[in-house]
Amino acid sequence: MQDFGIIIACCFQDYLFAKGCCHSIRHFLGDVPICLLVDGTFSTDSLEKIYQVRSIDRTTVKNDVLRQRSFGWGTTKMIAFWESPWQNFLVLDADTNVWGNVLRFADFENFDAVIDDPQCSYSNEDINQYFFDIEGIEKHFPEFDWHKHRTQYFCTGTFFGTRDMFALEEYIEILDFVEKHPDIFKYGEMGFLNFMLCRAADTSKIRLGHANFQILAPDYGKESLANRFPVTQKEPAIADDDAAIIHWCGDKPLMSTSRTYTKPMNFSRRKCLEIERGLTGIPADLYLQWEDWYSTSIKYKNKAQKKLKKLLKQSGNRYRFSG
Repeated sequence: MQDFGIIIACCFQDYLFAKGCCHSIRHFLGDVPICLLVDGTFSTDSLEKIYQVRSIDRTTVKNDVLRQRSFGWGTTKMIAFWESPWQNFLVLDADTNVWGNVLRFADFENFDAVIDDPQCSYSNEDINQYFFDIEGIEKHFPEFDWHKHRTQYFCTGTFFGTRDMFALEEYIEILDFVEKHPDIFKYGEMGFLNFMLCRAADTSKIRLGHANFQILAPDYGKESLANRFPVTQKEPAIADDDAAIIHWCGDKPLMSTSRTYTKPMNFSRRKCLEIERGLTGIPADLYLQWEDWYSTSIKYKNKAQKKLKKLLKQSGNRYRFSG
């Protein structure tokens, strides 16, 4: 596939999964180009070296607006639409694994973007919870027929796209709208990206395709996932015709967790560590468990800091209005 690459959006606390994601790409897709879209200032040298990965971060983004307003949870991956190194791309969240030849779902001859087909019809309650506030959409975007896409809204942890398929000015308008109305679009970019894609398709600005290629781990039991994605001691045992992107969008695939099926990610992380540091067996597992612990501690530290800032802001407002 010409002028194509895979973009992995990651931050420091999910970089441990980005390593596994990279190895799954190399295992199943060979030397397809990879780019990390990095939210933060941590080093990605090891992945750049062992997998010939390139990186984009705040210091290398060309557009000032994207540099200043599109880093952080819910906006980082949007940078791909304007600063992807390739005309055509596949975006992945860090907590994903490629399984099989997922590039067969790309069809850039006929579509500008190909998104997951969830194969379900979302209720109004689901749409309000996961995508956008329906009353708010009807008030501010009355021309948008949200009912029409009830079976098409998808989890934006992965999608195929084309550079410059959206006007940057449209994205800036969305960012301005989100700042003014923070409760209408849900879950970071998931709500407004679904809106942007469906609205653009409705007005024939883009050609939007659909394919069933994303497996959301929380939607399946561990036994079901293990049956479809078995991993032996040596490697994934894949059926010849199977291809999917596994997305752990709920419980994360930590080494010691029992809440979800983790073997594909465990395998990929072990192989990455073996290439990176030469560790195997028990030493490797101990190192990966330490990575898990450290990442989890950073996650809860960040949550505590955000909660503290919110409480301080609230208490400051109470003091100001009572003074």
